[in-house]
Parts: sequence; structure tokens; C-alpha cells
Amino acid sequence: MRFALITVVVTTLLLAASPRASAADFGLIDQHGQFHHLYRYRNVETVAVLTFSYQDAESLVAARQFANACDQAEPSQLACLLLNASDSADEIRNQAESPGNLPVLIDGSQTVAGTLGFTRLGELVTLDPASVDFKDAAITGFEAPEQGTAIDFHFLAALDERGISYQDDIAPLLQRRCAYCHIENGLAPWAMNRHIMVMGWSPMMREVLITRRMPPGQIDNAVGNWQQTHELSDAEMAMLIAWIDRGAPNDGSEDPLLVPPAPMEDWPLGEPDLIVDVPEQQIPATGNVDFLVEKVALDLTEDRWLRAISYKVGDRSVLHSLLVYAVEESVTEADPDALISGDNAQYISVYVPGEHSDQFGDDTGFLLSADRDLAFKLRYLTSGRETVDRSQIGLYFHDEAPARQLRTIMLEKPELNIPANTANHIETLRSEPLTQDARLESYSPHAHSRGKSMNLTATYPDGRQESLINVANFNYNWQLDYRTASEKLLPAGTVLTAETVYDNSSSNPFNADPDQTLDASYSDQSEMFVHFVRISESLRGAARTP
Repeated sequence: MRFALITVVVTTLLLAASPRASAADFGLIDQHGQFHHLYRYRNVETVAVLTFSYQDAESLVAARQFANACDQAEPSQLACLLLNASDSADEIRNQAESPGNLPVLIDGSQTVAGTLGFTRLGELVTLDPASVDFKDAAITGFEAPEQGTAIDFHFLAALDERGISYQDDIAPLLQRRCAYCHIENGLAPWAMNRHIMVMGWSPMMREVLITRRMPPGQIDNAVGNWQQTHELSDAEMAMLIAWIDRGAPNDGSEDPLLVPPAPMEDWPLGEPDLIVDVPEQQIPATGNVDFLVEKVALDLTEDRWLRAISYKVGDRSVLHSLLVYAVEESVTEADPDALISGDNAQYISVYVPGEHSDQFGDDTGFLLSADRDLAFKLRYLTSGRETVDRSQIGLYFHDEAPARQLRTIMLEKPELNIPANTANHIETLRSEPLTQDARLESYSPHAHSRGKSMNLTATYPDGRQESLINVANFNYNWQLDYRTASEKLLPAGTVLTAETVYDNSSSNPFNADPDQTLDASYSDQSEMFVHFVRISESLRGAARTP
């Protein structure tokens, strides 16, 4: 057994006049694409973070000494992280190894370094993950350099030089990145419709930005080329955090957020060829509403090629997500799990707040056979008032058969056994080899509250492997569909491997009962392993070499 060489002395810190006055919670991705959230380390007594740069010899030596000292500690007592706010993300990822193989957190916006009060390389802070705050702790065997190289906070220097304008910088950024959900009577808990609202909520904004809980759906941007990732750029993050830290001021007499957005069209793609009513749902004022599954008859007289779907939401303040499946008319399963299983249903599309239409490629269509009905998987959040949701979807058809057929590879495990009190339970599933060349169109992973991360890997016929997407910080509140931003071809013979990591421990802030062993079910009281991979294939079956 290794014995801890860490001596921890915890004191009450008087931080009111310190730059470290705020709580220290944060979230960052590391050089391997793994997401680290301080709060999820709360089963460890102390988290130690050291700043360093690969370009700074003194801090690199300190990082190696730090890693050696950390290696002697019991894992339950100490977790060690390196923070790099100086080198580019590519420089960090391209290093063959890190000091002591410790996680190197990539702080491209330098906002976590600022939040933790770092000013120099080789500087150490110790944190209490349970309270997500600072603590005094000494690590035996390590002593930080007395005077390390000053960190070049280049974003802050540039912002100090040019200033930050609420009128010209902040309000447009919020309108572009946030206000599509934070609207009156929307799903978000408050509306970004005036400066005073933003200023009042700015401490909470800072917290959810630093921990990467907002904007939703962020992925590892080093993997693949995807639309709808919602993430702020490093420059945008630095500017928004700096503006909040300076008191969220308004520099003008006008308030751009007071200008109401243009009224949303019922059908932004034009009048649908077919409008389908989603069964209305009575939503209570409070409490938890479990996932609902409904089936609706289509009564098509012939096969049709679907080219797009639009969503007309009845009550945007409660509808969290809506998944659409094509299911055979003959399927009358009373069991909701069976109704939307891969054996009975084909996934078509998903609605989440901020998205109103799902258009396939101009040359691509989904074959909606005449013997198919639709099934919906619905999730609602309560809003403090009773309401009835009456949503509709609009279907748009091609006039003739397109060149390519859209189909979904549904990588699903109908049976799961996720042990209780387990922080990193991994499940994987491989597809059958592709029978012809295909174009990757979109990826939508699904899990419930224990889902922690998701990824999809392609193994090509020559044995080469490529990571296609890494949802490193999965949040079950956002069942998103990631669409490719550039053409990605998958040759015939490619095998796709989906992975979900589950956190069924008390360190998971979304886990209501870590003592429960979990099986698979559509209910949010259980778990699910589903990865929807939409591809398109030539209807002529002609192979193309990528």
C-alpha cells in the first residue's frame, strides 16, 4: 500500500478582499479530450492545480516535481491537475506526454486561470471539491517556485486597451449565442430581454460559463467538424467573463436587448406538405414529468421521400425535447420501450429549444413508407404553472426520389447493468460493416442523468481508426443532434463504435440515487444506451472512394 505524503491543514480563508473571493468551481477539457469538473472530484479530499507551460523551463521542472509528489498520495486524498493557459490547444495536444502523465487542462480563454487567481507559472492552488472553494493544503515533497514567469493574460490586456461595450459587444453576443432560448415564455428560467436582467443574473451566468454548463451541447472541438456546437470562442468567453467581473455595466443610453426579436414564423420552411398533431399533453405546475411515448397514425397512401421536418411548439416553456420515429403500422406495443426500439422503429429527427427545422441535404431523403406511422418520445419540464402543450410537426416531401437515401444506424443496448456507486462505467457497441460508401450526416447520442460522456469512432477497412466526435461533457438536459459542417465520407466496410461513460456515483450532481443498480428503459429512473448515427447512401449503390 502507498501511504499519503500529503499533509492537509484546512483553515477558514478570509477571501473577501482577495481576487479569489468567488467560489472556485470550473470545468475544462484535457489533452486527451476528457472533461474535468471540480465538483465531480468531491469524493477526493483535496484537488491541487499547478500552472505550467511547455515553453517555460522552470514551470516544466516544477510540473514534473509536482507530478512525482502527487504520485505518492492516496487517490482518495489528493487529485492533481495541471493547468495550461499559455500554450495553444494544438501545442498542448501534440505533446507526446505530460509531466507525470497528469491531465493537462486546456484553458484557452484564460478564464479559469483568472478565476483561480493565478498570476504566474509554477503557481499552486489547493481546492476543496466538496465546497468548490479554496483551502489551505501543503503537499509534502513539493515546493512551488518562489517567483515564476508571469502569465501573459493577452485577452485581458487587449480588452483593457480597447474596452468592452455592452452596446456593441455584449448584447450582440448574447443575442447570437443565448437569447434563442432565454426568451419570454421559453424553456430557460429567465429571459435575456433587458440589461438589468442580465446584470442581475450575471453571477449565475459566470458560474455556468466557467463550469461549461452553458451554452449547452459543447463538444471537443478538436474532433471532427460539426455544426450546432454552441460553444463560445476563447475570445468571446474571455470578453463575457471580464465584462461580468467588471460589474456588467451598460455604456450607453439604449438597450439592444429591449428590441423584441422578429416574430417566429409558424413554419419557417413554408407551408408543410403534411401537418401532424402531436398528442396534447397536460403538464402539471411542479414536479418531475417522466419521458412520454406516443404513437400517431399517418395513413399515407403511398411511399414518400421526406426532405425536412419543422416543429411548431405549442408551449415552449415546457417542451424539453421531441424525438420522431417511423414505426410500422402493425406495431401496437403497449410497452413504450418496445415501441421505439431499434427492432420496431427508425429514428428520423429530434427537436430541442433553439432549433425549429431539420433539413436534409438537397440530394437526400428519408423513405417514409406507406405502412409507417410516427412515434414521438417527449420530455417536459414543469414551469410553475399548469399548462397544455399542443405541438405539431410539419413534413416536407421531395417531388421525386432523391439521389441519396437517409438512414439511421441505431446503436442501442436494450439491456444494461450499471453498478451502483461507480464513477466511470463504460459501455460500447459496434455496428455492422457498411455495405456501401456512405456520407456521415449527423450524430445524436442519448442517455439519462448518469450519462457522462459519449464518443463515436470509425474503424476503416484498412484498420485505421478515427475519432469522429467526442461529446466530452454530456448533459442529459440537452438531447442534441450534431450535424456535419463538411462532407465526411465513410467507405464501404467501415465499422462504427459508440461508447457511453456513465457516472453512477455520488460525485455526479445529477444522480438522485447512486446506490441504485441501473437497467435500460426509456424512463428517466433507469438508463439508456442509444447512439443515432444518420448516414446517407447513393440509391444507385455506386461506391466512391473518400
